[in-house]
Parts: sequence; structure tokens; C-alpha cells
Amino acid sequence: MAGQRGRSSDQGSRRRTTSRPAGPTRPFSGGPALPAVAALGLPLVGAVVDELSGPGMGLAFAVCAVLGTGLAAGLSTRRGWWWVVAASPLVVLGVTAAAELAANGDTYRGKALATGSAKWVVHGFPVMAQAAVAALLVIVARVALDRRKRHG
Repeated sequence: MAGQRGRSSDQGSRRRTTSRPAGPTRPFSGGPALPAVAALGLPLVGAVVDELSGPGMGLAFAVCAVLGTGLAAGLSTRRGWWWVVAASPLVVLGVTAAAELAANGDTYRGKALATGSAKWVVHGFPVMAQAAVAALLVIVARVALDRRKRHG
């Protein structure tokens, strides 16, 4: 038979299916946009609150960034977990830079921009780490709950 070399006759046109364990699914509908909105929206809200209440990023931004990342991890599928954990430091740095430049754009010119961006990285690092840890904790909790459901 043409095109059938190496196949036994009983396999015919049947396809082999592999059984993969189903991972935790997304708890709410809304597609991939819902975790992205949580991961970006909450830190933006916190940044706006902090900029309106005083100079620089503060507690509102830190809390919103950690909650947003944790919520995004909770709303993501198994395939999306990597993106949430990997993107959380970039989101924190990007939101910090955008908020600082929008609020104090005239301050950051030339060498002051380089100095300011180094300050944003140093001051934002604890928030970046806390956000990544929050995402990892949510992921571990979801995996543990899923295993508990499957195994009784």
C-alpha cells in the first residue's frame, strides 16, 4: 500500500491518542484577556493612587502589584502560568517607569533618566520578588487542590 509503509494492517487510519493528565483549568471564562487585565490593571491602579497621594511608588502599588499577579496566576491556565511568573517583574518595572514618567516627565531628562531608571529597578525589586512569589504560591495551591480533587 502506498504511503502505509511500516504500519500494520490493524492500525489502518486510526490515530494514536496519548493520554495526558489534564491540568487545572481556568476557573472563570474570559479567555486569556482576563489574567492580563488583572496583571496589568491592578498595578496601574496602585501606581495612580500612589502618584496622586505623593511622589514615588508606595504601599498601594506594592499591594496592587502582588494581588494582580496572584489573581492573574489564579485565573490562568497551566500554560499561562509561565507567562504570569516571568512577566511579573517586567510588569512592575514597566508600570513604575510609565507612572513616574507620566507624573514627573520633566524631571527625567538626560542623565536623570538613567539615574531614575536605576532607582526604579532597585526600589522595585522587592515588589518584583513579592509578586513572583505570590504567583508561585497560587500555582502551588492550585496544583495541590487539583491533585486532592483527583485522588479523593
